[in-house]
Amino acid sequence: MLVLFSGSRGSGKSTIANYLYSNLEDRGFEYLHQSKWRKKSNNLISKILWIFYFLAFFRFQVCSVFFKRLYRDIRSRRARGGFARIYMPCMFSYHLNQIKKNSKLCVIYDSDFVTWSADKVIDNIFSSTEIKNYYSSIVLPKVNRILIVVCDTPSDVAYKRWSQRENKVLSLKERGKWIEKRMVWKKAREKVFLVLSKLPNIRIVKLNGIEDPKKNSTYISKILLSKEYLN
Repeated sequence: MLVLFSGSRGSGKSTIANYLYSNLEDRGFEYLHQSKWRKKSNNLISKILWIFYFLAFFRFQVCSVFFKRLYRDIRSRRARGGFARIYMPCMFSYHLNQIKKNSKLCVIYDSDFVTWSADKVIDNIFSSTEIKNYYSSIVLPKVNRILIVVCDTPSDVAYKRWSQRENKVLSLKERGKWIEKRMVWKKAREKVFLVLSKLPNIRIVKLNGIEDPKKNSTYISKILLSKEYLN
């Protein structure tokens, strides 16, 4: 099974996920999270070897949507293109392969690997067929089922969290633009979720990002530990 968190910066994805990991470990639930390999990398050489290992799992069908998004982001100057955006899609491909080998394995991603096509909504080139085909034909046959955890947090709250975490203070005008931009992206992601919600074996759970993250993580734990997901 594959668990994918989704939400904007400051929405609480990582905080809720960290509590979730603790809950699952306390109950002896076996899982992998996207950065578990980092704990095994106690030096730079080890980290580099892991990255090269992930690169060996490049599969065009799996990775191409992320690389195309990277190209669009660079072209439109929406975001920078770091090296992580090269190897992480290959890491995603690696984890899909691991689940295919072991159907009882649960892999959790707390960074957003769901809404790679949200920018197309903004640019009016969105294709629901592309999303349906990617998940129905490529991802689901490998993982059987997907749980998408959406951290729904008001943009002004997300801004406060982000500014505190990054130790950045924006002017009133800049803050307004930051919040407005996040609201636009939120609407775009919702269109993606609407398409995914209609696919079999995909469940979407919306969390109130203002709620206690421990409470939110407990709710997700109960879902993963339920008979429906354990069987």
